[in-house]
Amino acid sequence: MDGVRRSDRLEKGAFIVLAVAIAAAYFYRLGSVPPGLNTDEASDGYSAHALLETGADEWGTPLPLFFRSLDDYKSPVLIYSIVASEAVFGMSAFAVRLPSTLYALGMAIGIFFFLRTLTGRDKLARWLALLSLLVPAVFTYARIAVSETSCLPFFFVLALNAFLAFERRPTARRAILLGAMFGTIAYTYTTSRLLAPLMTAACVLVFASDRKLWPKLLLVMGAAALVALPMAIYMLVHPHTLELRFSTLSAWRDHPPAGALAERIVRNYFNHLSFGFLFRTGDPELRHSIGGVGLLPLWLFAPLVCGIWIVFTQRSRPIMRYFLALVVIAPIPVSICDGAFHASRMLHFAPLAVLIGAVAVAELLRRTTISVPALALAVAVAGGEGAFFLERYFTEYPARAQQNFDRGMGDALSIAFAARQNDEEIYAPAQFFMAKAVFISFFGAIDPRRHVKETVDQLGIRHLPDNGPVPRGALVILPGAAAGTQGQLIGRALSLRDRAPLWSVYRTN
Repeated sequence: MDGVRRSDRLEKGAFIVLAVAIAAAYFYRLGSVPPGLNTDEASDGYSAHALLETGADEWGTPLPLFFRSLDDYKSPVLIYSIVASEAVFGMSAFAVRLPSTLYALGMAIGIFFFLRTLTGRDKLARWLALLSLLVPAVFTYARIAVSETSCLPFFFVLALNAFLAFERRPTARRAILLGAMFGTIAYTYTTSRLLAPLMTAACVLVFASDRKLWPKLLLVMGAAALVALPMAIYMLVHPHTLELRFSTLSAWRDHPPAGALAERIVRNYFNHLSFGFLFRTGDPELRHSIGGVGLLPLWLFAPLVCGIWIVFTQRSRPIMRYFLALVVIAPIPVSICDGAFHASRMLHFAPLAVLIGAVAVAELLRRTTISVPALALAVAVAGGEGAFFLERYFTEYPARAQQNFDRGMGDALSIAFAARQNDEEIYAPAQFFMAKAVFISFFGAIDPRRHVKETVDQLGIRHLPDNGPVPRGALVILPGAAAGTQGQLIGRALSLRDRAPLWSVYRTN
C-alpha cells in the first residue's frame, strides 16, 4: 500500500511540474513571439479597441455581429474576447493574443472532463489533456490571433462534452444545450459556418435509430437553428458579406469544369488526412506553423490509427459513431477551399485526434497490465517531442517568421508614435500603408472616432516622398540603417536574424 501511495505521489508531482512548465511556455514572451503582429492580428486588436472605446467598430457600426476587417468580415467570438483582454491589459500584442492562449488552456480542461467521463480514468484524462497542449498546431494557434480559428478547438470540445452528457442522459435540457453549442460553433470561424451544421446533422443521424429520441433531436436542431438565427438574418440584411472572402478562395473560384472541380475537392480532402500534412510537414505558411512539423505530433500517430479502429469496433455506442462521423466530416470545409494545405481550416481535427487516440490508450490499459516505468517512458517520449518543438519555436522560429508577421514595422511605428509630442507628421514608406494601414491604426492607437471621419493622411501620417523634402521636425521612418540621413536618430527596429536594422526612425533637422 505504501508503494502505491508513493507511486501516486510521484505521478502527481511529475504532473504538477510538467503542467507548470507547459503553462509557463504558453505565456512566455507571448507579446513578442511570434515577432510582431500579422495584419489579421492588428485588425482584430484595433476592432476590439474601437469597440472598447466607442461601443462600435472602427467603421462606426454599434456592437457588430460580424466585424468588417480588411477585405473580409470576421466572426465575433475571438474579437469580443480581445475586447475583454484589452480592457484589462491595454492595447498590446499580449492583450490581442491572450484570449487565444486561454482558449487553448480551456480546451485542455474540456478534454480532461470528457476523457474522465468517457474512460473513467483520471490519470489518463489529465495526462492526455496536458499533452494536448504540446500538439504543434494547438500551441502555435494559442499564441496568435491570426484568424478567429484560435477559439474553435475550445468550443469543439465543449460540444463533445455536451454530446457525451446527452448520450448518458438525453433530457430536454441537455438536448437544448447540445444544439446551442453547435450553433455557437458557427460563430467561431469562417469554415465553422459549414462545420457546425455538419456536426449537427451527424449528431441527429447518430441518434436517429432510436425513435424515442426524435423529440429531443428536434430540440437539438431547434436550439442550433435558434442560435444561428442572427447569422441568417445578418446574411439576408447584408447579402454577400460573409461569403466575400470565400468567393476569392473557394475551389470553384476560377470556374473549372465539373470533373476538374471534383478532382480538386477530393485531392484537398485527402491531402488534409494524409500522413505528410498531419504528422510530417503541416502547413508551410509560417504564420500557421513553425515549418517542417505536422499538425499533430508523431507520438499520436499510432494511438490515432488504433483509436479509429477501436472506435469502429465499438460503433454500437453513439459517441463512437459520432467520432467516426467527425473524422469523415473534419476535412470537408477545407476541401472546398483553394490551397494544398491549410492548418487553420483543419485545426478542429487536433483535439479530435487526441480524443480518439485516448480511446486506444484506454483500451490498451483495459486489456493489459502496463508497468509504471513503461507508462513513464511513453509520457517521456511524448514530452520529449514536445520539448524539441518548443525549443525550435522559441529559438529558430522567431527569426524565420519575422517576415511573415509585421516585418519590424510594428516596432518602428511604436518608436515613432512614442516620440511624437505635438502631433507632428510621421512619414513612412508605402508598405506601412498596406492592408488599409492597419499597422498604423493599431500601433498608433488611432482614436476610432477620428478613424471613421478622417483618412490616415489627415491624421498626419503620410507617405514618404520618393523625392522631395520632408518638413523640419517631422518623424521619418526609413528602411535599413539609413546612413547619412540628416536628422536625430530616435531608434531602430532590428532583424532577429542578424540584428541588422530593418527600419530607422529619425526626427528631421
